[in-house]
Amino acid sequence: MDCACLEQQSCEKLKEIQKEIDSYQKCVEKSLQDISNLNIKYEKTVNELSSIINIFQYINLITDFKNLFPIINDMLIGILGVISSTIFSINGDELVVETSSIPRQQLINMDTLLKSFAENKGGIIEIKILDESMLQDDFSRQRGIKSAVMLPLTNKNGLMGLIYLEHLAENYFMTDDVRYLNTLSIAIRLSVENAQLYSRLEETALRDGLTGLYNRMFFNKEIQNCMSNYSKLDLPFVLSILDIDHFKKVNDNYGHLCGDLVLKEVANLVKGQIRKEDIICRYGGEEFAIIFKNTGDINSVLHRVEELREKIKAAVFSYEDNSISVTCSFGLVSCSSCSKTASIEEVVKYADEALYEAKRSGRNKACMHQSL
Repeated sequence: MDCACLEQQSCEKLKEIQKEIDSYQKCVEKSLQDISNLNIKYEKTVNELSSIINIFQYINLITDFKNLFPIINDMLIGILGVISSTIFSINGDELVVETSSIPRQQLINMDTLLKSFAENKGGIIEIKILDESMLQDDFSRQRGIKSAVMLPLTNKNGLMGLIYLEHLAENYFMTDDVRYLNTLSIAIRLSVENAQLYSRLEETALRDGLTGLYNRMFFNKEIQNCMSNYSKLDLPFVLSILDIDHFKKVNDNYGHLCGDLVLKEVANLVKGQIRKEDIICRYGGEEFAIIFKNTGDINSVLHRVEELREKIKAAVFSYEDNSISVTCSFGLVSCSSCSKTASIEEVVKYADEALYEAKRSGRNKACMHQSL
């Protein structure tokens, strides 16, 4: 009897020990699984951060603001595997499409989306994931879009842009992705701001401080482009150099501040007379250069120059108690009177020769360089 009791107690003890071992084993297995999950999560985080660093380092090297958005767009499609990506910027109170992987002819159909974004612009301060139930507009449904996400690009002044990503799969964007997408949007925003700053600095370096016109450096670059386009693509242009007549007398009689005023006013008159695609630069001193781009119509250019000359002649500039008027002389050269292998110096020389002829023959007139 005593042996049976001992044996029973031993069995129960063994069961308790086995139960404890099973419990410990389950705890160990759970801990191992938790560690494995943490390792997977850690590895994913490291990969995400590494990809963001690589993206930031790459796009931060791009200082050409015009080409930055298309490059970012292509990278987002490649890295995130989305079906389409569109980047918007803020222009006043409007969202403007900067670049999109959606075909140009279809972009007009984004009106509904744009209106929806515009209505909620003030509230777009956080990443917003859109599921199929939120994508019931015709444009999304027709293309089979079932997942989308809006990434706001914000700075201290508020919303500066928006990235809109789409996918055909349901629930492609998950709440677990928000932190990664948020960090990605910050990296993109910093790169955009960096490119904007560089663009502003570059623009400042190419502008004349007094008149706000492009300077001689920019002129050299543009005239070189025009010569290259004329040589390779047969795109015509006309160059005109104008000079304010007897400008030294203005400075001598009224002072250099008055001279500065006259330079700015003449610059504004010229800016108001040329086409959007034409280029005006302060060439030096009281000389300005106008590049009439993509035109070989000499008569039309001469007509516009004559209108400008008359407008300058009729203008009256007020300085203190003085009313001041000036005239300008113009020298013009058409690319058609130059060899396609001509240098910049030669083209400018021809325009200068025509300007000197205008000066020699009485001033306040326009002369065209005559090819030999």
